[in-house]
Amino acid sequence: LIRWPGVVKPGTTCDVPVINVDLFPTFLAAAGTPVPEGKVLDGESLLPLLKGEGNLSRQAIFWHFPGYLDSPVNRGRELDVRTGFRSRPVSVIHQGDWKLHLYLEEWALDGGRDGLPGNHAVELYHLADDIGERHDLSAENLGKRDELLNALLEWHASVGALLPHEPNPQYDPNAKIGGKGKGKGNGKGQGKGKKSDPQ
Repeated sequence: LIRWPGVVKPGTTCDVPVINVDLFPTFLAAAGTPVPEGKVLDGESLLPLLKGEGNLSRQAIFWHFPGYLDSPVNRGRELDVRTGFRSRPVSVIHQGDWKLHLYLEEWALDGGRDGLPGNHAVELYHLADDIGERHDLSAENLGKRDELLNALLEWHASVGALLPHEPNPQYDPNAKIGGKGKGKGNGKGQGKGKKSDPQ
């Protein structure tokens, strides 16, 4: 929700996907402040959308989460609960109506592209028909899968994303966090990473 009298017309809506890293460049642009010299921003100013003056220039949204979150959330998919984590190391590309998840451990440790689809490294969803992401199309639409996968791997290389190449050596399924039940480790040394390789 945005309220900006004199700039954002009340009652307007926008269905263009945005991401939290868009906020900083938006605030800079709103303040009339240039991006600091030599600073590369991951996001894009949302002012064109807010002012109704046009669309964003990017073709896709990318995000990279090379960590774990505890306590699985069952959204009706077997993959959500198979590891006991709410989230595990993943990168995502969202382009148009399509969204591709790349699970980094399965990709790096279980054969990469050669291991597809058996390693479950990639999930593909058509959001216009499946907003809940319950019907993985990665084995059915190989063309779209490979198109988005290639774009995501190129993005990894362009930002120097760190990717896991061995299991987390500190993983302990019986660990306690602050005495409040099961944990997944002590937060130290959660696996080693290496610079991405488009493969």
